[in-house]
Amino acid sequence: MKTAHKRHILEEHYLDFYSRAVSILDDEDDAKDAVQEAVVKTLVRVGLRDVVGYCFRTTENECINIMRRRRRLMRLDASEEPAAEDRRLGNELKESRSLLLPLERKVLDLRHDHGYTIEETSRLTGVSPSTVKRLQASAEKKLKYIMTHEI
Repeated sequence: MKTAHKRHILEEHYLDFYSRAVSILDDEDDAKDAVQEAVVKTLVRVGLRDVVGYCFRTTENECINIMRRRRRLMRLDASEEPAAEDRRLGNELKESRSLLLPLERKVLDLRHDHGYTIEETSRLTGVSPSTVKRLQASAEKKLKYIMTHEI
């Protein structure tokens, strides 16, 4: 896939990447930074089949990196090594997703990991587009809460 075609696809989905990053980070500037890094990494990646899904996953990883930097700056746990902290944050995100309702998790997977549109997700899950939007918003709100509060 040519870079120009990838760029067009990524521009088309920029707001989706951005809203995902904001839902995780709760900071618009950090979200813009995360998406910018994710888009750059996606553009230079050769041989991608699922550009949107890759960029969503990279956006989440960039958000984890930003959260790691925040925690380092706040010195919450100065004894923790960066690699261990990366694994812990990745595990926290996985665990957080496991706390979602199955349909919320499926909607997030389809929308964010695979880049399906609301209409496509609606067809695949058998629920209305408005329900897909509601489930996605609910899931993102839960993830944001879980990731920012000790549960």
